[in-house]
Amino acid sequence: MNKSKKLFVKLCVSSAILVALFITSCVFPTTEEQKIEERVSQVTALQENIPADGQFTKDGQVKKFTIKVTKGNRYFIYLNDVNDGNGTKTADVGMIISHSDGTKICNNYGDAGNCYTKPLTFLASSTGTVTISVASHRDYYGWEQGTGTYAIKYTTRPEYDELSEGLWQDDSIIAEGQTNKYYIQGKEKTRYFIYLEDTDAGNAMTNKTANMGLKILLSDGTYICNDYSNASDCYACPYSFITTNDNSITIIAASHRDYYGWEQGIGTYALKYTTRPEYDELPVNEWVDDSIITNGQINKYTIDVTKGNTYQIFLEDTDAGSAITSKTANIGLQIFYTKESNADNLVICNNYSNASNCFSTPYSFTAQSTGTVIIAAASHRDYYGWEQGTGTYAIKYTVTQP
Repeated sequence: MNKSKKLFVKLCVSSAILVALFITSCVFPTTEEQKIEERVSQVTALQENIPADGQFTKDGQVKKFTIKVTKGNRYFIYLNDVNDGNGTKTADVGMIISHSDGTKICNNYGDAGNCYTKPLTFLASSTGTVTISVASHRDYYGWEQGTGTYAIKYTTRPEYDELSEGLWQDDSIIAEGQTNKYYIQGKEKTRYFIYLEDTDAGNAMTNKTANMGLKILLSDGTYICNDYSNASDCYACPYSFITTNDNSITIIAASHRDYYGWEQGIGTYALKYTTRPEYDELPVNEWVDDSIITNGQINKYTIDVTKGNTYQIFLEDTDAGSAITSKTANIGLQIFYTKESNADNLVICNNYSNASNCFSTPYSFTAQSTGTVIIAAASHRDYYGWEQGTGTYAIKYTVTQP
């Protein structure tokens, strides 16, 4: 064989070997690549409210799932396994859950077991990815040793739900430790009434299963109510307060379970709020029907007065008026000039009882100064006194010039 032919054969053989090596390196992964591919293939991105079915076929398996989370939002993780769910699963499953920065949400499989009827819940501490490691349990050998089938899903709700005035919002507490937060855009000098329907109060209380309490605070961190029990039973006696500025309002709702206390109960409830201005302008010589719906409530009216004119205040309540049989409140008044008025003495009547029973003998005063007068109306309840009663009434005023 001549030299040219030998060189050609060598080139062909070398080329074939190089091609084979290239194909092998590109098509057939190395052992380490196979391990990486296997680990990656076991990480599943969950879609909200869509269950993912899984199975452990041998001891030592750990399946990983990821969810995208937003800081502050609440997340609920459900497991369908041999203990909970639809009864079709065979594995006893637990979870370890952590943020991508390593912050642990649940660092023990056993802490997150039995999650279907009692979902594991958490508030995301940062925006990003949360990893859920799932393993199965076998008696005596422990976690990461069991086999069987399971399913996993998650749901979420925003950190705050905005309430619309006058509209009931049905809601629920589905996991111990859960608190639901609501947002109200505050209005300056406005009275708010917060209503609950739960096991203790409400017109649909037989349909509700949670015993609810509230904490209420302003956006500047000032608490209006810092104790769940102080704002409980809000329907029959709605929780009421007056704002001084337009700070937004946060309502935190939690459910009570005997012995364990607040943030431990679960169940259903409904929530709503209504408002009225701190001051209502009272029209001259027109009856205004009104009511006191919660203990501690004071309804305030304004009238513009002229120096020298005489003003008479009339009430219809349980004691006086032409329609006393239809009124249910025992009303008294306090009457005074606003601070902006130039009256030498701002106080006209500083005692509710002095201005009670105004219909048969209307409360009368002559304006010593031109300005704005406030009429504060409160209801009386025996033993507890003024500003403790509730009920309906009507009020009006007339003017007589000298």
